[in-house]
Amino acid sequence: MQEAFDFSTYARQVRQVAGTLMSSGGNAAEISGRMHLLTVAMERDLVRFGGSSDASRVACGPGCGACCVLNVAVLFPEAVAITWFLQRRLSGEELDKLRVRLQELLRKTRWLDDEERLFLREPCAFLDKQGNCMIHIVRPLMCRAISSTDAEACRDAIAMVPLNGAPTVEMNLFQKNLVDTVFCELGKTLEDLGLDHRPRRLSSAVLTLLADPELISSFVSGETVPIH
Repeated sequence: MQEAFDFSTYARQVRQVAGTLMSSGGNAAEISGRMHLLTVAMERDLVRFGGSSDASRVACGPGCGACCVLNVAVLFPEAVAITWFLQRRLSGEELDKLRVRLQELLRKTRWLDDEERLFLREPCAFLDKQGNCMIHIVRPLMCRAISSTDAEACRDAIAMVPLNGAPTVEMNLFQKNLVDTVFCELGKTLEDLGLDHRPRRLSSAVLTLLADPELISSFVSGETVPIH
């Protein structure tokens, strides 16, 4: 049952799996594949231990994007997987347009803290014109952690934050705790392996990797990756 789930044991299991996956170095394709394996295992555990009733109550879906106005932290392997996906999926022209959107988003949000970023309500650069996430299949762990049982309440909460009157949004706390555990243990694993384990902002990390894919070699070599 969900109430009896042992997160401490799960954290140790995640650390063991992540250590096996991330200890072999590799190129963009290999790192992306390992992140895929870790994410698939996590999603499987959400279904297995989270309860079907909780999953059925989640109202998040294509075209919502209400919460996609937040700072999103990613670990370097996540950024590699997202960038690799984009390079394989988008044309050169589409990538150029994405770079422009990322640069513009960074110009507006680089120095904003989480609360200021929320007040600005500037949408994520990875949302298309219909409000769909173009990287949904490889979206960051922190995006996977967030859910809402009421899409309208979620939109109202975002809109009311500047007025200090935001209503409470009910979310799947088991999902959030499980995904947070995976994110934290992946970061600790990278640190144990002597790899850059600092969380970076999603837009900065992807834009930097699009400009300089050789940074993957620096990461694998244990160097600090210069993402700002």
